[in-house]
This record gives sequence, structure tokens and C-alpha cells, in this order.
Amino acid sequence: MKRVISLDVLRGLTIALMIVANLPGSWSAVLPMMRHAAWNGFTVADFIFPSFVFVMGVSMFFSLRKQEFKPNWKILRRFVLLLGVGLGVNAISMLLYSRGSIRLTGVLVRLALCYGLSAAIICSVKQKALPWIAGGLLVLYGLVLLLFDGYVHGPENIVARIDRAILGQAHLYKDKGVDPEGLLSTIPAVAHTLIGFLMGKIFASKDFRKMDSWGTALLVAGFLLQWLLPINKKIWSPSFVLVVCGADTLILSLLHYLIDETGVWKHTGFLQTFGSNAIFCFLMSDVLAWTFSLTGFQGWVMRQVGVNQGTSLLFALFCLLLIYLMALPLYRKKIFIKL
Repeated sequence: MKRVISLDVLRGLTIALMIVANLPGSWSAVLPMMRHAAWNGFTVADFIFPSFVFVMGVSMFFSLRKQEFKPNWKILRRFVLLLGVGLGVNAISMLLYSRGSIRLTGVLVRLALCYGLSAAIICSVKQKALPWIAGGLLVLYGLVLLLFDGYVHGPENIVARIDRAILGQAHLYKDKGVDPEGLLSTIPAVAHTLIGFLMGKIFASKDFRKMDSWGTALLVAGFLLQWLLPINKKIWSPSFVLVVCGADTLILSLLHYLIDETGVWKHTGFLQTFGSNAIFCFLMSDVLAWTFSLTGFQGWVMRQVGVNQGTSLLFALFCLLLIYLMALPLYRKKIFIKL
């Protein structure tokens, strides 16, 4: 299948921003918009990974369509690879930083679960049922949050309690007891992926008025719902899902217009380089983080230039450039590393 440039650009934008957010020169001098919200509310940083989940959902329509939306070994293989690589990255971090236990959650683990569970649903039901399933998952999760202290920022939160009961606190990310990629909050993340899939179906049909209408409706619904269920990335609240999916739908539609339809934006190679090998670039960001941390290079550089928001951002952009140079030969040779 011919690659969709606008989709690669949106995927590349999310990966580029993820690298900048994850590799600052100093965590004490990060730009406010690149810091995650402490709890309710959102910043640019809060939108980055969820936007990648949305793009994965859109891409799933194109990949599963080639397989006639039927269960197959490719789906299982990708799920196992994503999960294995995610746990492998966590294991390396545990060993390098002498942590006592391996984290069993994380970005790649969530991607694996969202991909595997969403693919299983898509290949098992008629597509006209998918909006109802996605909506049902969000309603069910919203009720759990409302009824069982889902908005308490602490270990008594229902999200934290269930994650802790199943995985154990030692294997979770510690943010006042709440893991932002835990098991319970995977429920709305699956709905998030299914919405991406449905927007991918509209995108493939080239009905962009319908796509814009849905994007606007999701965005408005999300902002209205926040009065009952505040926008919160750390628990992946239903309002957060709707706002992110709505915004990303409109952005993807705009990118299609600028790139695929009118050709107004011609020079997309930089972001396409990241978007065409997204997982590779993400893994390289981990490699750089490990290398700079263990060698002391990052600390040495920041001592030379001084720690402030400007130098911290410049260091992150330097890391972005390094990863771009790693991925550029793959892009030029049309080598696409897929899990």
C-alpha cells in the first residue's frame, strides 16, 4: 500500500514532540507546555502519546483492511513484539538504574494492549457496532471513576487500587500511586484506538466534511463532558479521550488538505522521516537517554552552558537532530522497520 503522507506527518509530529518532551537538558528547566499537568487539565505534553495512539488506530484501518478485517497471525505477531519490546526496554532500565523490580506497564506495553484488544474487537464484530462499543467502554469507565474515587490523586484511587491488586506496586510507575499507563485506564485507551480506527475509515473514504463534523463533535463533547468528568491524562478520562480524538481528527483533515490534496505543504521530509519509522525513533530516544545519563554527558553539557529553559530545550532539539540523522538513511532507502 502506498504510504499516506499526511498520516506519516502526523505520526512523525507526535514522535518528534515525544522525543523533545522526554529528553530535556534538565527536568528542572522544562518549558511549562512540555510538562504534564499535575492532575486535572492538560498541556501539549499530555496530548503527545495519546495522539500517537489515535494515529495507530487510524493506521489499523488500512493495515487490517488488507487482511479483510479477519484474525490472523500478523496481528498476534505484532502484539507479542510490541509487548516483548516494551517489557525488554523496562528490563534494561531496571538493570541500568539498579531498580529493584521491572515495570510491567509503560508506553509500548500500552500500545501493545491497545493494538491487540482493539484488533480483536474489530475482527470479531461488525464495524457498525464499533461506535457503540467505544462509547460503551467510555461510559463504563466514566461510571467507575465517578463511583469509586476515580479522581482522587493518591493510592486510594480506583485506578491505582486495581493496578496494584493485579500487578503489585513494585511493578508500577509511582505518581502518588497512580500509573498513567496502568491496566484499568487501558479501557478508555482501547476506546481511543477504536475511535482512531473509525476516523481512519472516514479518512479512507475521502469524506472530509464528515471527518470535520465528527472531529468538531468529539471536541465539543469532550469539553462539555469535562464538567462532569474533568480532563485528565493520567487516568485517561473519557473527556480527555474525546478532546484528543476530536483535535487529532481535525488536524489530520487539515494535514490532508495541505499535503495530499493541495500540495501547499511540500517539504514534509523531516517529519516523514520520524513518522515512517516511529517505533525505531522512539527506541533510539531510550538509547540516547541511557547513554547520556550513564556517561554523564548530559550533565556535563548542561554545566557548561548553564541550566535554563532555553538551554534545556536546545539540548532536547540536539537529541531530536541525532535521532533524525539515525533514521534518515532508512527513510531515503525506503526501509520501514515494523513490529
